[in-house]
Order: sequence, then structure tokens, then C-alpha cells
Amino acid sequence: MAVSSHLKIALDEYDARIRTFIPNYEEMLAAAADALVTLAGTPETVVDLGIGTGALAAAVAAAAPKAALVGIDEDEGMLGMASRRLPGRALTLVPGNFTRAPLPRADGITASLSLHHIRSRRTRAALFARARHALRPRGAFVTADCHPAANAALAAAGHEAWRDHLAVHYGRRKAGAFLEAWSHEDFYVPLDTELRLLREAGFSPDVAWRRGAFAVIAARPRRA
Repeated sequence: MAVSSHLKIALDEYDARIRTFIPNYEEMLAAAADALVTLAGTPETVVDLGIGTGALAAAVAAAAPKAALVGIDEDEGMLGMASRRLPGRALTLVPGNFTRAPLPRADGITASLSLHHIRSRRTRAALFARARHALRPRGAFVTADCHPAANAALAAAGHEAWRDHLAVHYGRRKAGAFLEAWSHEDFYVPLDTELRLLREAGFSPDVAWRRGAFAVIAARPRRA
């Protein structure tokens, strides 16, 4: 499904509207880029899974200006926007589903607000295993997404904070309608489950940043 159809917005509205949808959006992306260079040093090649309009890729480009970027996305409209966002960069854009597309050898693999579109835990685990195989030994896998707490009370508080953010821009009734619609289309994996899946795939993951229901996870391949 194209992102514009999923969010019920025009493609050229995405960059402005995503900031109204996701609390602390800029801070989250900056934290992801910082975590990548902290773990991977000066990466030569970074693959972005579900590059979208290139927001995270641009943050990575600023933090690692020598890195060649590879962006994978099945929404060709988004790929066009990413290309326009990153002129003059060493950028390769790959149309396709990142859960199936070949992953090149890389020093970094990133994803922001894309992994929650994966319906199956099995598919998720298989992607993590493929990412582990594609990464060089000192590489890093960094993701930024919604990861609710395992504790019900904390998860409810995170959900309410997200609704409060939406309500600032759309009112509480529409904010609730957004969250209800997204809950049927997106698959938010609890943080502790995501960390477990990464460990099982051969990573040593840590939480690099967390605000409410959203988190940045940074993982290195675990040494044998």
C-alpha cells in the first residue's frame, strides 16, 4: 500500500503532516543518525529500509557525509521525493519491498516508521537475520518506530501521550479516529519483544532513545 493511501494524505503533504502525526519526530530521527555513527563510526554504505521521502537518510547524510546511501521502498512516488531531497549524494534507489529485496553488504542498515508495516513476526525475524548477514562486523542496525511498553499501564500512558500530540493539531475526536484506523493497519511490536527478536537474529541491541511509545533501537552484530 502506498503511504499516501495508508495515511489518507497527498504525497506532497507527507513531510509536513508526519510531524503532526508523530511526536518528537525530528528528535527521533536525529537520535537514530547519532546512534548509527556512534556504533558504526564512519560508514561507507548505509541501506535505508523504506526510505520514504528520505528524512532519516538526510539525517544520516548529515552525520556521515561520506556514506553512500541505498534506499529501498515499494512506493515509487516516495522514491522520487527522496531523490529530490538528496541531490548530489551518492544515492541508489531500489523499488521494491524491503522484506524481500536483496540487501547489499553495508556498514549500516536503518529504518524509520517502516517496520511497523510488517504483519508477521516470522517475516520480521527473517528480515533481522538478513540484515545481520548483510552487515559488516563493525556495522550497525538502527530502527526508529512505535514500540509500546509491555506493562499495560505504561502502554496506555504512551498511547494517551500520542493522542494528546495528535489532538493539538486535529482535536481529540479526530486524534482518536486516527489511532483507531492505524491500529487496524499497523503492527506495533512491544519494545521487549523487538529486543528479543533482534537478539535471536544475532544482534546485541540497546535502546538509544525513548519518548513515550516511540523508541530508537541500535544494534551491533553479536560476535561469535
